[in-house]
Amino acid sequence: MIDIKNGKISFIEQHLFEPKIKDFDEILKRYKNYEVNLFLHIISDPSCRYESGVGSGRTKDEIHKLSAKDRFLSLLENMKITANAKGFYANKIQKGKCFPDEIKSTSFAYCNRLEVSKHFDARQSEYGIVFFHDFLQSNGITPVRYINEEDSESIRRLVFNEPFSIEAYGRAYDMRWEKEWRINRDLAFSTDDVAFIIVPDTEYHYFIEQNSGAKFDYFVLPSSVFKPPLEFFLCAHKMDHHAWHQIRLYGEWKVDFEIFPELSLEEESEFMIECEDYLHCLAKAEIQDVYENRYISRFMRFASSLNGEFLEKTSFKELGLVSANAGEPYETHRDLMMHCYTRRFEIQRDRINM
Repeated sequence: MIDIKNGKISFIEQHLFEPKIKDFDEILKRYKNYEVNLFLHIISDPSCRYESGVGSGRTKDEIHKLSAKDRFLSLLENMKITANAKGFYANKIQKGKCFPDEIKSTSFAYCNRLEVSKHFDARQSEYGIVFFHDFLQSNGITPVRYINEEDSESIRRLVFNEPFSIEAYGRAYDMRWEKEWRINRDLAFSTDDVAFIIVPDTEYHYFIEQNSGAKFDYFVLPSSVFKPPLEFFLCAHKMDHHAWHQIRLYGEWKVDFEIFPELSLEEESEFMIECEDYLHCLAKAEIQDVYENRYISRFMRFASSLNGEFLEKTSFKELGLVSANAGEPYETHRDLMMHCYTRRFEIQRDRINM
């Protein structure tokens, strides 16, 4: 989805100009190598390690006392992430002095889909928010720099320009795995800036109801889309924006999801041997669909404002292909679900009461 080169964050558009997928093998060819990278802000629970030890006292009292869910609800309603003090200088402030704005920031992890669950564990929370990369870039997001890896001249430059971005790792804790980026202030946003929010599977329908009640308006994804792939597969049909009521087996025979008994350990093992790659592709397509759908629509609006004669003389003439591929993740999700449920039916046939 996105890539970073020379500090510049870019949308990867190549797949939009590839031939339209025509069969199941082409789905696998595209999605097995498709990388899902994103900027993620996970809401910390007060019990997590970031708010204990040297990190204690850095969160405002009115926020510190709230659970991760309550913090998340407040963030979504107020449309603002509050910056707090962090980094190399946070525990070097004179006693009794307030934390200076120069070291306050909002934090984001740049990670791929398989790394997200590690952030869930570290924050003791599965509530998160993913912004469109161009919004973060326009707000001055910058990668954390590690004092261990900088020379004295570089450190001096950082102190004068972005002390909020400086960290130090050690034997006790090496945080480089977080691939953290920061913005040096509170981050106010609108719903258009948010690609989607992440919530625990058990809270998915609660947050959908909050949307339908006009309390706020965000695309919602269950946290299982970032976990071992079977978890997401088993809940994917319950997702509101797909509106699954039945599934087609063998491409034509509609059945209710309720006919399938819970997978036994033996059945699960057989199913995963045959379908694990498909399930990873399913999760990738789900995230891609939600992130890219609206992002690509901005490009299409821009392109539609250009002179038609100019469009025909440039790569913009392939807009029809871009539009077709923009809808591909949704179709891929459908085809993968049908394929996997057909295989599940074959494995569980003897235990299914038709």
